[in-house]
Amino acid sequence: MRENENSALINQYIESYNAFNIERMLSLLDDSIVFENEANGAVNVRAEGKLEFENLAKESAKLFSQRNQTVTNLIVNDTTAQINIDYSGVLSVDLPNGMREGDELTVQGKSYFEFKNEKISYIKDVS
Repeated sequence: MRENENSALINQYIESYNAFNIERMLSLLDDSIVFENEANGAVNVRAEGKLEFENLAKESAKLFSQRNQTVTNLIVNDTTAQINIDYSGVLSVDLPNGMREGDELTVQGKSYFEFKNEKISYIKDVS
């Protein structure tokens, strides 16, 4: 029943993300984790390995005073999963695109996961 274990991994990852608990997020990841963020059809961020992921997660966390990912749909099997996400976050800094500290950012997207060694080995966020 890998599906149940993989669902549990995703739920723990989302809970940790929402709580800014980067150490717990890292504990759920395979050492060879690959993370990609895709916006408007192009990958704009990529991290390979736990150290790169940790650095990216810490930098990203600094941008928000609060953030929340809500899973609206989950399709999971033995080796992969896809989730639909409603995302909201309150900025803690001004961004180059004109958004200001205190503004709320809301996005709907999808995340794709792969699993290896009972850990998350790949994450791709698409918005």
